Amino acid sequence: MDDRISKLPDDILICILSRLSIEEAARASILSYRWRYLWRFFTGSLDFVDPYKIRRLAILSDPYYKCEDNYFIRAKRRNFINIVDPILGLLQTKSLQQLRICYPVNSDYDVDSWVQFAVHKRVQRLELDFSESKTEGHELHTFSPYFKTTSSFSSLVSLRLIDVDIPEEVLHYLLCYCPLLEVLTLKGAEKLIRIRVSGPSLKLKYLELRDLPNLSHLEINAPNLVSFEFCAGELIVNFIHVPSLVEMSIEGDYCTYFVYTLHQFSSFLPQLRTLKLNLMAVSVPEDFLNSIPKFPNLKHLEMTLANGDLDCYHPCVAFLKASPLLQEFTFKLSHTVEPCAYVQNIKDHPHLNLRAVSFIGFEGREVDVEFLKDLLENAVRLEKMIIDPCKYHFMGSPGMWYYRRSEGYKCARKRAIELADKFPHVEFVPEAVLCSILELSDPKHLDFTTLLSEDCFGPCATFLKACPSLHKLTLKVDVFICGWF
Repeated sequence: MDDRISKLPDDILICILSRLSIEEAARASILSYRWRYLWRFFTGSLDFVDPYKIRRLAILSDPYYKCEDNYFIRAKRRNFINIVDPILGLLQTKSLQQLRICYPVNSDYDVDSWVQFAVHKRVQRLELDFSESKTEGHELHTFSPYFKTTSSFSSLVSLRLIDVDIPEEVLHYLLCYCPLLEVLTLKGAEKLIRIRVSGPSLKLKYLELRDLPNLSHLEINAPNLVSFEFCAGELIVNFIHVPSLVEMSIEGDYCTYFVYTLHQFSSFLPQLRTLKLNLMAVSVPEDFLNSIPKFPNLKHLEMTLANGDLDCYHPCVAFLKASPLLQEFTFKLSHTVEPCAYVQNIKDHPHLNLRAVSFIGFEGREVDVEFLKDLLENAVRLEKMIIDPCKYHFMGSPGMWYYRRSEGYKCARKRAIELADKFPHVEFVPEAVLCSILELSDPKHLDFTTLLSEDCFGPCATFLKACPSLHKLTLKVDVFICGWF
């Protein structure tokens, strides 16, 4: 048979290989002698992620293990290094789209060599996630590449550092001399005290700052910034110039200050289209919420609250009234402490543009049903309501599927169905998970991780039914040991 593909120019074959994973590209070397070394010019995405979750496997092998004394962990870590380093050493490409390393390493030498590789190969997207290392008691690795010239990292478009320290002078260099940088995520860095997001040619569009324990001052002067996610304690944040900011997410103790001083941010509040507030640690007086400023262009509002106050719905009502063009509202209720009373109502405040409502943590209490009824009666154009009785703090955790089989969950789900029967014109989805399945854009590859239980394959079967064009299924069955995770 005539092999027409192999007759294509090397550049085209390398382009084809670069659309695969590095493992698949290397396997292609057995096709013929001509393909043997083509994978070394791979320019796609290098993803090195812990495939074994070594801490969990270590516990299974030795329940009394001590992280660094456990031979299993040390062996797996050496195996990981022995895989990554040779691959990086064999690559001859001059540029690379992405380098992503998510693994609990414990050698600064390895980290420094990977960063220098990223500089040398002109990586566009770099992600280092060493979150497991922090839980094992190690000091954070420091991101401090040796910059030979101001053109180092000049091709960097996205940088994500999770539980990796970065000195202030290095961050300043990146913001000043990375003209293409659009995405910056810093999580868990302990050396940062003052951050000034500014630069003569700054193109930053997405900024995420989380869990920076020593941060005391933040200044943002970013004309192209579109999205800002922030989770921190009490500190000073100066928004100097953010004319393009349309998405904002605020969590932590700073959310208290933000809500109390909303009028100070009048320069950009009117332009916001998406606002996410985690008010679990915030207690706002009723008279203050009645005077919050308007959000004339807000389209999506997401609020997370803890039912510790007498009226946990009061902030929701206040922000709903202040957002006349709201189209999507997501409400997450977590950590129910005591019964609350639905003091405020929205009966006399119609929402003419609201199309979709999501309620995560629905318990089926009278106060929950009363709030949703008022919302349904006033949202005249409402098309879809998602009600998920699963507790918000269980979402994404191993205990989620166990809770979905509890009596409390079943009772709340029954109340949600009874409520749906009273409003037949609205599409109700009892579980948010099932709703997200129905809205999938017909994926070709499904990577599904489930928890070992009597009905661990039930959710997977639901996903399969919703994906008629699926070509590849990766099924991972995890083991959960109560008391360890």
